[in-house]
Amino acid sequence: MLCLQSLQGQKKNTIIASGTLYNIENKKSLGYVQLVSFNSYLSYTSDSNGQFRISLPADDSIRIVSMGFEPRTMKATDFINRQATDSIFLSPASYLLKEIVVRAEEREMRLNLPGNFGINVDPDAEPDKSIPKPSVGMIMSPLTLAHSVFSKEGKSQRRSQKVLNSMNQKSAWEKVIASGMLNDWIEIKDQEMDSFIIFCNQRMKMSEKDNLLTIRNKVLRLWEEYKMTNE
Repeated sequence: MLCLQSLQGQKKNTIIASGTLYNIENKKSLGYVQLVSFNSYLSYTSDSNGQFRISLPADDSIRIVSMGFEPRTMKATDFINRQATDSIFLSPASYLLKEIVVRAEEREMRLNLPGNFGINVDPDAEPDKSIPKPSVGMIMSPLTLAHSVFSKEGKSQRRSQKVLNSMNQKSAWEKVIASGMLNDWIEIKDQEMDSFIIFCNQRMKMSEKDNLLTIRNKVLRLWEEYKMTNE
């Protein structure tokens, strides 16, 4: 009975999912890997060192997707008792190619790869930093398209991408405040927002390695400190 009560309590709580992603073959870290929530359809991205830290409901799961690797699904409860330094390994994807014949007079070569191979990669991105564009279709049916367009989560994700594109080291935190993204990350009353922003300004430490994901994680930690301070 105690175990059942513990599991029921976890479903109501939020779990911090964190870790470092690696290539299982050469043990090298994998940067800019996409992590998609099954419940909220929100997409997150690991940093350049393969590290990530996100907050998930206890009954949620994430789909881990990276170009050239087999996707992996993990439950939020899998991260209980795990540390931020714990390793998560992805296996390189392999494709069985049919026999091809190369002739000098033919300019086009057909490799018989899957039709959607490479569809989510930005051709203008740097080769070592090509990040797949968020694609809800990777884990859900096409019926979720309307959700991604009209839902609060979808609007929040597009707003996040817009801020990310215009972000620079000096004004990242100011742009987050001006965009109203704090309301998407935490549940706070309007009259408390100014007080919380001042609280963050006094404690927020930015670095050259910070991105939208790391700033969000810092805000969530400061929000917990703020609530404890004002209890």
